[in-house]
Amino acid sequence: MSIADLCSFCANINFDALRNPLLSDLPAIRDGTVDTSRHPFKGKTEDAHASTQLGKLSDIAQRAESCRLCALMIKSLARHNGRRPHPDDVCRAETSFYGVYRAPSGHLYWTGRTLTIGIRTPQGSWAHAFQACNVGALSMGVDVKNRFQHKKPIDSMIFGGRRRPLSLDLNWVRQWIKICKTDHGNECETADVDGGSKTTTIRFVDVVSRCVVTLDDISLADHEYMALSYVWGGPQEVSIVRANKQALSKPGSLPTGHLPQTLEDAMHLARSLGFRHLWIDALCIVQDDLADKQVQIGQMSRIYGFSSLTVIAATAKTADGGLPGIREGTRSLEQDEIVIHPEPTPGKETTAPAALSLMTTLYPLFNQNDHYLEHTPWNDRGWTMQERVMSRRVLVFMPEQVHWICREATFCEESYFENETLRFHRFHAAAMEPTLRRKFRNFFEPEDEELRLWTTYNNLVSRYTRRQFTYPGDVFDGFLCILEGMTALAGQEFLWGMPRSHFEQSILWTSFRGSTRRTELSTLPMTSLQVRITFPSWSWMGWIGEASILIGDDRLDEEIGETPEVVCFEHCHNPSRLQPISPAASRFKSLLTSAPLPSWKQSHSHSVTMSALETNTPQLYTRLPAVPEGLLLFFWTSMASFTLVPTVIPPAFSDGQDQVTAEVMDAEGQKVGTVGTTSLDDEVAHRQGVHKFIVVGSRRNPFSDPVLLVLQVVWRDGIAYRMNSGEILEAAWERASLAWTLVVLG
Repeated sequence: MSIADLCSFCANINFDALRNPLLSDLPAIRDGTVDTSRHPFKGKTEDAHASTQLGKLSDIAQRAESCRLCALMIKSLARHNGRRPHPDDVCRAETSFYGVYRAPSGHLYWTGRTLTIGIRTPQGSWAHAFQACNVGALSMGVDVKNRFQHKKPIDSMIFGGRRRPLSLDLNWVRQWIKICKTDHGNECETADVDGGSKTTTIRFVDVVSRCVVTLDDISLADHEYMALSYVWGGPQEVSIVRANKQALSKPGSLPTGHLPQTLEDAMHLARSLGFRHLWIDALCIVQDDLADKQVQIGQMSRIYGFSSLTVIAATAKTADGGLPGIREGTRSLEQDEIVIHPEPTPGKETTAPAALSLMTTLYPLFNQNDHYLEHTPWNDRGWTMQERVMSRRVLVFMPEQVHWICREATFCEESYFENETLRFHRFHAAAMEPTLRRKFRNFFEPEDEELRLWTTYNNLVSRYTRRQFTYPGDVFDGFLCILEGMTALAGQEFLWGMPRSHFEQSILWTSFRGSTRRTELSTLPMTSLQVRITFPSWSWMGWIGEASILIGDDRLDEEIGETPEVVCFEHCHNPSRLQPISPAASRFKSLLTSAPLPSWKQSHSHSVTMSALETNTPQLYTRLPAVPEGLLLFFWTSMASFTLVPTVIPPAFSDGQDQVTAEVMDAEGQKVGTVGTTSLDDEVAHRQGVHKFIVVGSRRNPFSDPVLLVLQVVWRDGIAYRMNSGEILEAAWERASLAWTLVVLG
């Protein structure tokens, strides 16, 4: 620790804006009498975000010889794994806020104040490089039993930096568990799934006897166990199969040193925290037994939902990566502290600012809006997201520190978040924890609970569809837990990932980054026919690439004015019948039937009958008994042809991938609409020329010309398949050659 000798550039930084509340501020925070003219209680829009120019990166490197803060900037940047800035990149410093806390009065205050070093590059800022702390915090011990306050009797800075031990102190984890169980009540005890039913058969790794145990007919809600979420990274050296199932049930069959390091570390952690049973997919699902896979995957929502603690191995690319901090030598970064304003001399009056130090953070981000898991191997894999979403408590192992997250609190090793009065919450939408329910409502979230539900749904679908699968046919099973959780919490039902209550809205999902058709069959047999199926083109599950689904009754309001123009039916077996997908009492159906009939529309009566199907599509009608139910949609709508003129978006402007967007032209060559972004590989969707479009919805509001929300389709053997979504001016549609059509969408 040293008192800063700052250069003229660093001396201009608004260090005062980095201050967090002190323990001595708590009475005023509780009473609502804080002094809002000073930091940390000033508003975000005042002087906190003022930038300080630091010059070029090469200038900072030169000043590092005499300026301690410049030297720490260069040191922190050198260890960063992201893009290396160029010496001529211009830098700036500003205070960033990445969290809020709610006072007992209900008032929200900005916190998570860190010093961001902004670098003028397309990749954005180098965020959260330094955090404020008490002077001398790096040399102080932490009193775990006294809510993690410094052992030295000082006025501790809440949310401030502290020394992180090189090896994980498991007493910290035990205390986090204790805080959660004693302070948070039912909020962190209640799972997002129904706990009434018992599991038929489930296996655990017994970490004491070091074997796999099989339990029958147990209630997971009443069973204490830990679960592991990790990346396989290829075929597993040790897994349970039919041939070794009996052998692995014998005590000692999983000897020390014979397991991948992540599994070995997780077993050690579970045993140290007092858990005898640990759920690991490779050892608890018989990998070559299709029937067992179906059973175990079907109960994964309860496995992770009732796990007492889920451990996430976030940065290991394979199962051999281990849990950093569990073993000596697996973490190496040392924090640095620099004194900005020293402690005053005892007994001497001073007008100097209150004491303040800065401490380097362990994991600076290049984008302060990102979640710290954003660029980890774990975050790239499809299966792992639902494991996190359904878990009540998670312990996340990053390369240099461990994070604790439950529904009520967020803790980490490098910062003091354990105060019982003030609870920290991330506020950037992309940085918020992926959970189905959360008592804390952020600034940008709607107050209405149902609208919050659909915002959460859209965020989860968007995140999930950015992830990768070794077997692309796993896409349904990898999201099944989340769908089951939404059913349990909100009574929603889904068809291939699409909510029945807002189904006609949801089929207008789009992709801003481009997508390609998923051609692989489902990995497991599905539907009542128990066959492997091709995922429907109308569902986001039928495509590879990020999807966005904007749904909710608010979109029907006058300000947006989006109304579905179709009513979708599905085919069911035993007996063979057609039935509406969405509930009869949905709001859009009443709006639809009461609206004036547009000239392009033949009727508001949207009923689809078996006799109409037999008349209009006789060949398909005879094949229906062999078609898995729920894969085809049936609805009446208007169809027309328009010309597409595509434009290729270079990789430099499209997240590094070739993408295509297209304009919709009428017969006179006038632009009348647009379609969504597609992948350059999808040559059919963006081929220049004439394409078929069908109306699914409309948008009529006081702020723009009326447009029809359409699907671009291609027809094969009497079935239409979605290629893209788009918008076409209603006036242009009325001028086109139209056909009123019974659409079968596959």
